[in-house]
Amino acid sequence: MKTITEKPLIMKMRENYRYFGGLSLLYGLIFAFCLYKNTAGITFPLCVAVTITFALLFMKKINYKIQKHSVPYIVGMALLGISTALTDSWFLHFFNMAGIILLFFVFMIHQFYNDYNWNFPAYLKRIFLLLWTVVECLPYPYWHGTKEFSRDKDDKNRNTLLAIVIGILIALGILSITLPLLLKSDLMFAKIFGEILQYINFSTIFGIAFMIVMGFTLSYAFFSALCKYNFPEGRERKLKYYNPIIGITFTSIVTSIYLIYCLIQIMYLFIGISAGLPDNVTYAEYARGGFWELLFVSFINFIMVLLCMYIFSENIVLKIVLTIVSGCTFIMIASAAYRILLYVKVYHLTFLRILVIWFLIVLTLIMSGVIVSIYKKRFPLFQYIVAVVGILYIVLSFLRPDAVVAKYNIAHTENMTREQFHYYLYQLSDDAAPEIAKVDVENLRCADKYDYSKERTKWNVYNYFHNISEENEGLYFRKANYSRIRAKLVADKWLEEHKEYAQYEDYWNY
Repeated sequence: MKTITEKPLIMKMRENYRYFGGLSLLYGLIFAFCLYKNTAGITFPLCVAVTITFALLFMKKINYKIQKHSVPYIVGMALLGISTALTDSWFLHFFNMAGIILLFFVFMIHQFYNDYNWNFPAYLKRIFLLLWTVVECLPYPYWHGTKEFSRDKDDKNRNTLLAIVIGILIALGILSITLPLLLKSDLMFAKIFGEILQYINFSTIFGIAFMIVMGFTLSYAFFSALCKYNFPEGRERKLKYYNPIIGITFTSIVTSIYLIYCLIQIMYLFIGISAGLPDNVTYAEYARGGFWELLFVSFINFIMVLLCMYIFSENIVLKIVLTIVSGCTFIMIASAAYRILLYVKVYHLTFLRILVIWFLIVLTLIMSGVIVSIYKKRFPLFQYIVAVVGILYIVLSFLRPDAVVAKYNIAHTENMTREQFHYYLYQLSDDAAPEIAKVDVENLRCADKYDYSKERTKWNVYNYFHNISEENEGLYFRKANYSRIRAKLVADKWLEEHKEYAQYEDYWNY
């Protein structure tokens, strides 16, 4: 079990400000280099690697060694970082970033605290507490820095440097007001000064400076929050448990309705008894309906079972009822999965449908862990959920769903219409470009209810690949992205083979 040293860690950080502050400043510089206007290039996994390395350097300074169970978190962060540089999907970029931040939080909590006895609510509570503590510690890098550089009053060089910095800040404040007035007051001054300023990109300078400051501040504040050590140690304080009769009563009533519903699912959906269906409702329509409602109910059941486990006293009857609720949830998940697969069979894949199938798999595994935790209190449910979601999300991220959608739909669509093809052009990321290039545009048919001309479609496709080629022109090291590079190569080849399509530009507004 980790213990606090005699001298509080936050004091140790403050006394070693030159080390921790310098490391944070260096991290801010690397952070800006890697991520300024570039959250999907090859430097993104580099930033993740640097974040992990700097975290280890911080912990080494306070004599904290890496824990053996921390390795999976590090591997997960690294894989998500690599995945970001392999895809062009903004959805994956966003959730990769969110996943890395969550894994980093859990990783550092595990490093600083004995979290083996924490239950699910305790872990969530501490994550939010750490987040709030980081916000509280945002002034620390500057407060500690001021204390450090004003500690020795006789150091003339240090006082001179501080005076210069203060003078620069005051000058910037005054000029932000007076310079616009001077530029407006004299045309020649404005012209000469404007010619000088045209070589200076202030927005870029400001953006980079902001990223450096943000990286420096967040880095120092995050470790300050950890070093404040304000989580309760030892065994978790026991919560006030309520009478289990309350839980047994309402879950029994809910379960009785669930059992009837599940019986109907087995009879009408899984077995496929068509007799007794409402008038004007086909079996296919019946199977496709109600998917989102089932998904929402399944999620509510997960929350309900989880709350009953932690707010009511242990009771064997309650455990049995919760197990039945979980069993009904499995049937609902199966029903939802069957419906979405039938829907995919008819209407093919979309990014959202892949995400839904993924979520159903995740929810099934999570509910399995919940059932185990009903009977085994010491089951590490939070870590189990993090592992399930983390591993399956990494798989989803490396799959690049947009490419899967395009490949599956193109292979399973006979007589594709131009309207269907436009979905791939305008709704999918560059991940799908290699598959889109394989489509024979000449043989696309037109659906009756639209009036898209063949010439307009040809121009749309030409414009699609032309934009990809131009947008990814001159990708250099910092912004290198596998999916974008591959899309550009495919686009250049397609444009070379279909030069004649450029003549249809006149049909753009047809």
